[in-house]
Amino acid sequence: MSTNPQLSFLENENIFRTVIEESPTPVGLYVGREMIVQLANNSMLRTWGKDASVIGKTYYEALPELEGQPIFKILDDVFTSGIAYEATEDRVDLVVNGELQTFYFNFTLKPLKNPDGTVWGVINTAANVTELVVTRQKLAASEQRIQFSIDSAEIGTWDIDRLKGTIEWNNRCRELYGFLPGEHPTIRNVRDHVHPDDAERITQSVVEAVDPKSGGDYDDIFRIINIDKKTTWVKCKGKAYFNEDGVCYRFAGTTLDITKEIKLREEQEKLIAIVENSTDVIGIADMNANLTYLNKAGYDLFGFESYDEAFRSSADYYMPKDAKKLYEEAVPVVMEKGQWSGEVNYRHFKTGEPIPVYLNIFRINDPETGEPIGRASTARDLRPEKFARNEQSKLLSLIDHSSDFVSLSDLDGNVSYVNAAGMKMLGIDSSAIFRHNSEYIMPGELDRLRNKVNKALFEKGRWAGNITYRHFQTGEPIPVHGTSMLVYDAATGKPQGRASIARDLRREIADQKALADSEHLLKNITNASPTALWMSDDKGSITYTNQTWEDWTGQTFKETLGDGWTKCIVNEDRQRAGEQFIRDLTARKEYTVDFRIRRKDGGIRWCIATGNPQYDQDGNFKGYIGSCTDITEKIQFDLQIKKTNEELNDQIQQFQFVTGFMPVQLWTANTKGEIDYVNERTLEYFGVPAENIFGPASQNFIHPDDYEACMDVWAKSLATGKPYQVEFRLKDKHNVYKWHLARALPFYSDGEIVKWFGTNTDIDDQKQLQRQKDDFLGIASHELKTPVTSIKAYAQVLGAMLTKEGETKKADMVLRMDAQVNRLTNLIGDLLDVTKINSGRLQFNKTWFNFNQAISETIKDLQHTTTKHELIEDFSETGQVYSDKDRIGQVITNLITNAIKYSPHSDKIIISTKLENEELIVCVQDFGIGIPMDKADKVFEQFYRVSGNKQHTFPGLGLGLYISSEIIKREGGRMWVNSIEGKGSTFCFALPAYDSSNKYESSLIT
Repeated sequence: MSTNPQLSFLENENIFRTVIEESPTPVGLYVGREMIVQLANNSMLRTWGKDASVIGKTYYEALPELEGQPIFKILDDVFTSGIAYEATEDRVDLVVNGELQTFYFNFTLKPLKNPDGTVWGVINTAANVTELVVTRQKLAASEQRIQFSIDSAEIGTWDIDRLKGTIEWNNRCRELYGFLPGEHPTIRNVRDHVHPDDAERITQSVVEAVDPKSGGDYDDIFRIINIDKKTTWVKCKGKAYFNEDGVCYRFAGTTLDITKEIKLREEQEKLIAIVENSTDVIGIADMNANLTYLNKAGYDLFGFESYDEAFRSSADYYMPKDAKKLYEEAVPVVMEKGQWSGEVNYRHFKTGEPIPVYLNIFRINDPETGEPIGRASTARDLRPEKFARNEQSKLLSLIDHSSDFVSLSDLDGNVSYVNAAGMKMLGIDSSAIFRHNSEYIMPGELDRLRNKVNKALFEKGRWAGNITYRHFQTGEPIPVHGTSMLVYDAATGKPQGRASIARDLRREIADQKALADSEHLLKNITNASPTALWMSDDKGSITYTNQTWEDWTGQTFKETLGDGWTKCIVNEDRQRAGEQFIRDLTARKEYTVDFRIRRKDGGIRWCIATGNPQYDQDGNFKGYIGSCTDITEKIQFDLQIKKTNEELNDQIQQFQFVTGFMPVQLWTANTKGEIDYVNERTLEYFGVPAENIFGPASQNFIHPDDYEACMDVWAKSLATGKPYQVEFRLKDKHNVYKWHLARALPFYSDGEIVKWFGTNTDIDDQKQLQRQKDDFLGIASHELKTPVTSIKAYAQVLGAMLTKEGETKKADMVLRMDAQVNRLTNLIGDLLDVTKINSGRLQFNKTWFNFNQAISETIKDLQHTTTKHELIEDFSETGQVYSDKDRIGQVITNLITNAIKYSPHSDKIIISTKLENEELIVCVQDFGIGIPMDKADKVFEQFYRVSGNKQHTFPGLGLGLYISSEIIKREGGRMWVNSIEGKGSTFCFALPAYDSSNKYESSLIT
């Protein structure tokens, strides 16, 4: 295009009209209030999915699909008001290629006015940012999935005590602010890590947040300088809490690393700026290929500093290879057909670096003669687009490598994406994920999905809780903690899908159960000892005492830990016993000392305590294992005279101790549930004055994750008068949360509750010991199994040898020993099964087999073991079952042998089967001693046995029914008992019945 300022207006109009028509930026001109389409360039027509036939029609006729969308009213408002309208990333639904599709645009509607100010038309410029918006939506969804993955470990939390000037962090928050793990920064330290450019603004923002007039909300974004001097963008959101005087006593919240989001937002803002300000490079050249016009975006792109630098040959703008391509291929096409487009590389004039662009070249013709008078080009810089695609690929890769289950679905629950960890957890491949989310959970969860999960999701936008998924190959139930949330359209704010994250809870549940079971077993073993047993760590702190010590002293397990055991030693002996223990501990030698303890009944008993030092395999001292033996009878005569005075003195001291320094936290509450008294131990634990604990203030020490459940139980107890008991974490004076067991009972006067008396017992160390006890049981069971097997082999060989030599009596004794070894082997097997169940390692090998036939085979084998009882089969047709045949046989064997054992005066056992309500049901009926109604539910618990004298009549560990019930549960079934004491019991179990001919159903349960 000529740079002659005298160039005719018509020529300029035609040239720029051509530029507009060929520009990749959509442009449209609408005339009159009817909005007649006067002009729509090719880009606009492509955007609409229409051809030039719409020119001359009204806007409403050209785009009837926009009926019901806001654009018609907006156009009319612009025309009637004369006020321009700008929109960013507005959603528009257009029919393109015969299909209604959703697009997003940045567009402007500017009124065109006559000299008198009346509007005669509206010009519309637009930029299609659909790809950008969709990309951002995907990125937003990706960020949400990442946010809820891996135990929420990416969120930093902070809690500032404004009155004390202290601050509590989690490790993630320390990391975000550039502090080392375990470091305890002050508020001043935190300010030193804030970027200098943000420090003043953030200080002012905090000041406003802690002002009660502000409402206490705090939400800000700023930069942190890390230890390695790198800058991290973080988003802090918190809340200030005020007391009745309007003084902020607490300021707490979360910190999130948003560095990636900021960087991505910066790139997105660059792209948006390019679109909104026509940052596409636009150039015009004459017929000799000399540039005559270049817009500002071109100056910036090529690195020009002055106006004159741009006017040179067009060939200079391209990399050499691309210049040759253009003049050999593109220019002939432009001259012949009028237009050419493709990807080429520009050249930066300062650095020489190649700049990839999408180039559109078109011919400019003289409007009068039709002869070519120049060429124009538009180019879009492809660098930001390529960078954004790379960033998106990184985010999607991160989600796909998450260890948690992550899925996406539409609003109806049809799944469209599951990450690699999710497919592995459920045993499904990528070709089979496209199904409704109800197929991902166990059938028993369907009502919950419809009535609770979906309801909460659509009412509140989010649901979180425990739910049971299913394994697509084995049918195994998979307990998870899941979070589902709605994903919203960034432009309209309307929900467009769901995102779900789930954490597999199987290992966690198994660990918790194994811990509890192992503790119970160890406690039963050690509690059988008549001597008090104890253990300590390498610092001399007691870590374990058995039930005998508690029976003697009345101390709880927690009260004995550390040096708590010394509180049961009478004052005269306490210092001597403690000093002797310290001397022996320092010397790492055997510990022996005698002292007097106060029993829970108030009596004084003489004891002698001994301990042996323990070392690990590397020779490192680990602590003591010892015992405490009652030797009162040996010296009771010598202490007879002193006993009365000592007991009186000890009772006075005990009273003072209980009321003032009892090692448990004592408290009372009024009928509203507000704390109104605490003992000295409570004050020592929290490290605050009593008035900071009384009333609702006591709730501030409860861990946020435990608060809701704790208060629900308390509210129910207050409402019903039932005893209060709950486990929760309390924050001590060092801002450390520890597990406590809280118990409280109501005190009645004249039939009315007038006060609640309660205790908080520290059980934090006990929870840590549970896992150690479980490990001990597993190792002990395995270590016992090998020597028992050897004993059995020797017994069998010895029995055979004695029989061969004619020593029948000796052989019979060996056979009895072998029977006892078999019993011991079974007990060890039960212990091993218990540890496998508790740790989630119990194996199942499922196959199809004939249910009645398998049970009948087991019955025939067991009939050989008894001559007194007749095992009667009462079978109905049941067909095939998909289960572990050996495990089912183990359950049947246990039920029948129990029936034989507990019906010594009966002569028959009835075993029945039937198919009912899609369940295979087996019942074993005996006519023995029966079970009391109040004990029926306890027979499936670990170690439960018949109480009283019957315990010795029917020996055993009490594990068989527990193991059987756990096997049936893991097979997806259930077990129960019907019994009448003195008349007999009927033990039953049910398994799901599957149609072996249904291939689809079979594939689901395998």
